[in-house]
Amino acid sequence: MKKIPALITAAMIAAAPAATAQVQDNNPALQQVVDANETIAPEGERTVIDAGHVDLGPMFVDGNLQFLARDDTHEPAMWRHLNDVVFAVGDAAKQTLPDTNDFDFTGAKPGSDVWVVPQTEVAGVPWLGWNSQAPSLLERSTSGMSLEFAGHDGPGDFSLFVQPGGFHEPQQLWNSRTEGDQSMWVEPNTHTHANWVFTEPGVHLIKVRAKVEDTDGQVHTDEQVLRLAVGVDPQEAFDAEFAGAGEGASSSSNVLLFAGLGVLVLALVAFAVVWGRRK
Repeated sequence: MKKIPALITAAMIAAAPAATAQVQDNNPALQQVVDANETIAPEGERTVIDAGHVDLGPMFVDGNLQFLARDDTHEPAMWRHLNDVVFAVGDAAKQTLPDTNDFDFTGAKPGSDVWVVPQTEVAGVPWLGWNSQAPSLLERSTSGMSLEFAGHDGPGDFSLFVQPGGFHEPQQLWNSRTEGDQSMWVEPNTHTHANWVFTEPGVHLIKVRAKVEDTDGQVHTDEQVLRLAVGVDPQEAFDAEFAGAGEGASSSSNVLLFAGLGVLVLALVAFAVVWGRRK
């Protein structure tokens, strides 16, 4: 069993009207080019991803915004409809929280086991992030986008956070335990990864909404459900239907997400996770 004694990142906090965090990229693994000629898999073509790099991201297709998954495990990279993708999170993702209160917000007690899709790539675990790099997106919008948590359906608790460097506390992005809706801001042409944490195994459905304002001032929105099979058969996640308690809510905790003191601007993130073994 792996233990998480610390999560270390190289970070730069930038001043802004609201509470924001901007992190500078020094990690070659996060430097990528998204090609305008990348194809989109036919709708209904199902795939299970249990390892490797995948980004969530919007693009414009025939004038409409589509929130998709860019599958970098396929050669060459291609985009997939989120309803056709299950992220299989197995034993390699099982981690032990440190014996401190630093991660109480996850809903798990110190020293307990959680399932983590981490900020940096780990063998045998999906490396799930997001980008705002699709050429069709950059052509239609220059102001970035927002990603909104719209609900969690699954056992236990779900949280998404980044860990700045030094002695900074974890920065929560989404949390199924806390009241209120939450949206995070994503700068244009950026690529980001964070920690996706689940306290219990099972099928987890996460509803996410992408919002983009184009250069004409029109707002485009697409809402999709992420499907994760945490320690269970991926087929169960394909068959599951989202039954959340409403916008920004978790059916497992029946509470709303917290709209933080501001939005987090995440740009080209570099993270290093220190992994140890249980003593």
